[in-house]
Amino acid sequence: MSGCVKITVERKLMVKDNTLKIGELVKKALKSAGIAERVEKQQAIVFWPEIVGPEIAQKTSAIRIEKDILIVKVVSATWRNELVFFKKEILKKIGKRIGNGKIKDIYFC
Repeated sequence: MSGCVKITVERKLMVKDNTLKIGELVKKALKSAGIAERVEKQQAIVFWPEIVGPEIAQKTSAIRIEKDILIVKVVSATWRNELVFFKKEILKKIGKRIGNGKIKDIYFC
């Protein structure tokens, strides 16, 4: 069973009408599995098009996260150079969307 994660549901996650608060359950399960922080960081990839807007999203693709660095594939060196100037602004937008400090840098390649 290597690679499996055991998830337990505790009674305190029940609400008055005996339905689970799924958001709380998921957060607790991710935390107990030790992957909550990684999942939170992955949101930068999921929300990349929303964060940068349609024009930049057409020319880029957020592909992975290495430690606290978001790796973004760019269609050309010209676009890569342009995006370097907007890095701080993009990092602020990422922080607003997924939480400050989770992504500390962006590497455009």
